[in-house]
Amino acid sequence: GADHTAALVAMGGRVFLWGGNGHGQLGRGHASKTADCATPVAIDLPAPAKQVDCEDQYSAVVLDNGCILSWGSNTFGRLGIGSSDGDRHAPTEVQLGGIAVASVSLGSLYAGAVGTSGELLMWGYGGHGNLGLGSRTSVSTPTQVELPEPAAQVSCTRGQEGCKGGLNPTGGGQEGPHTVVLGCSGAMYTMGTCHKGLLCNLGSKDGAFGKPWDELRPYRVGGPIRNHAKDPPMSPLAVWPPPYDEAIGPQVQVVSAHIHAACVGRDGRAWAWGCGSNDGRCGVERFLNMKGEGRPPEVDLMKCYMMGPHRIGLARPLYWKHPSLRRHRVLQLASGRNHMAAIAVPGGVEEGEEAAA
Repeated sequence: GADHTAALVAMGGRVFLWGGNGHGQLGRGHASKTADCATPVAIDLPAPAKQVDCEDQYSAVVLDNGCILSWGSNTFGRLGIGSSDGDRHAPTEVQLGGIAVASVSLGSLYAGAVGTSGELLMWGYGGHGNLGLGSRTSVSTPTQVELPEPAAQVSCTRGQEGCKGGLNPTGGGQEGPHTVVLGCSGAMYTMGTCHKGLLCNLGSKDGAFGKPWDELRPYRVGGPIRNHAKDPPMSPLAVWPPPYDEAIGPQVQVVSAHIHAACVGRDGRAWAWGCGSNDGRCGVERFLNMKGEGRPPEVDLMKCYMMGPHRIGLARPLYWKHPSLRRHRVLQLASGRNHMAAIAVPGGVEEGEEAAA
């Protein structure tokens, strides 16, 4: 989380937490901004846990029996307990309506879960349409979202304690949450703000500020583009032209962070889109020279806005002379607010090349 950490012990399903406890996010039955909480302490659970997650001032576990318990800050009703009133200092059961859960994803402002039968449940802040319920309303009880297929994973936006322009915008394209959902087929669905290409629903480069392209219900990546596809991206390592899904194929993992998103394909290639800013957070080729490779530099004032997937870990020699992810297979991605990490192994296949021995 922003100031606390959790660990799950596989044998026995015990959960330990340590760090900040200003909102009771350590689950110890009290909140404290001064007490020493640096030592990991196990929390009391009614059954073994199979997953733990923590984000900004709150935490949650999924138990072996399919229940979710949450605790900590209850801003916007993100604990999923049917009310947005007051923090909870001890694990409290989330109201799932009888659905058994396989996994949970905590975002900075809201949360989501996937049921054992592929149900998609969302709750918490919804002011950017990020809950996929067809409105900009926040809800404190997990609510099922309609998808055309069973869900395999949901990734709620992390590292977003605040949004430029504030919360509950009246127009589209404002900085804020953008949810990415993985279907059992490997298809991706996005919902929330279209800010800087975060939903993979735009073609030509556009910051999308104030534009009516937010998706209030799940948008299948590869569906109709909301603006146009007249202007290709500068990088040859970007997918072009749309539809984006045909080039990247089925996916096995999705990630949503502050102003970027990413995915890992079944073939081991990883992709990112949204805003790469000036800090390299997406791991894509830094193409800030809008004139192109080998020409006098001219800074692109729109930074690294990516409307569609760009390959992670590869770059042309003039941009990156160090080892890369070429001919590596990415197994897993993780992201903070402005940095990412990947686990990869040798053996990936590049287009036009044979597999490495």
